This record gives sequence, C-alpha cells and structure tokens, in this order.
Amino acid sequence: MTIWDKIYQNYQKGGEAYATLKFGLTPEFLDFIKIHDFKIKKVLDIGCGNGKYLVFLKNLGFKTTGIDSSSMAVEMAKASLKDDSDIQCLNMYEYTPLATQYDLIISIAAIHHGLKKQVRDLIKRIYSSLSPGGYFFTTLPDNDGSAHWTMMVDHKEIEPGTRVPMLGPEKGLPHSSFTQKEIKEMFSEFKNVKMELLAQQGRWIVTGEK
Repeated sequence: MTIWDKIYQNYQKGGEAYATLKFGLTPEFLDFIKIHDFKIKKVLDIGCGNGKYLVFLKNLGFKTTGIDSSSMAVEMAKASLKDDSDIQCLNMYEYTPLATQYDLIISIAAIHHGLKKQVRDLIKRIYSSLSPGGYFFTTLPDNDGSAHWTMMVDHKEIEPGTRVPMLGPEKGLPHSSFTQKEIKEMFSEFKNVKMELLAQQGRWIVTGEK
C-alpha cells in the first residue's frame, strides 16, 4: 500500500481530509479554463486523485483520462466519473502517454513527488503528448517557500531542493521544489509560459502551450 493509499483510506474511513482532499478547485485553474479555447477537448490529469478536476472538465464536454499511483484514489475517481473515462493506477514517472493526443494536460499538487530528474523527464513527455496548440496547467513547489511547509519541520534534503519529510502522512516521500530559473529551463520548449508565485502557499502556478 502506497503512502497516498493510506491517506485516501483514512479519509474514506472518516479521517482527515488531507492536502487537496480538503480544498475545492484551484481558483487559478478555473480562470485558466475560462480564457482558453479547446478544440479537441481531451484532457489528461496526471495525479488525478479522487477525480474532482476531471469531473469538472467532463461536465464541460471533455473526454477525460487520468492516472494516479494510488489504487484508492483511482477507485474514487472512477466512482465519481461514472462513464467511459480512462482512469488507471500507474506510476507517473514510468508513464508515457501517446504523442499529440491531448489539448489539455493538468497536474495539480502532484508531479513534484519525486526526484528532480524524474520531474524534468515527465515534463518532456507532457510536451510530446500535447497536440499542437495544446495547453498545460500545473503547480510546483517554490524552493524557498515550500521549505517552510509544516510537513517540512523535520526533513532530510536528499538533493538540492528535494526534501523528504520525516514526520506526518507524507513521511518518506520526496518533494522536489524549484526556483524560477529552474522552471524556465524545464519549460523552455513551451510557448507563452506564465509563472505565478502564490507566496503564501509556497508554490508556483505554471501554464503554457505547445
């Protein structure tokens, strides 16, 4: 059972609504969807959790695909979507989606749960999987801001900017965080990249298109 399986299992049993489980949809995401046009309306959510973003997009006419490393989360997402959505339990760092399939790829509070090389390689695959003119929306921890997260009160830094909490629900799970310069380099292939720092949350909103 993965760390996130335990978190979701505890939630299903009436425990804490931890992390993204306790929040609604990110306001910046809702604004992003309002101002962009999507011709194909095919979305991939990497780290889809309980599927709340996919449910929202399905109601807007999107064909929905999602992956998550937690089998518990996948079960919850499938139950929420109740249709032919393609939801699979997969390791996102080992997943290679088909090229040019999607005109929207999203990942909210997910792709940073690994080493920096894994994150960089995944972003390259995101670029390949977008259709020409397709968009992405993702969040990434800020290197300075996330160092002060409550979960990082006791942590071990295993590489520059990658910290492993030693306490709490995500104990033992790597969290990579990034500077503005690193983000620019990672998304250098994309067009119209925008970065918004949510300083109080210690994270970046990063968007762009292929």
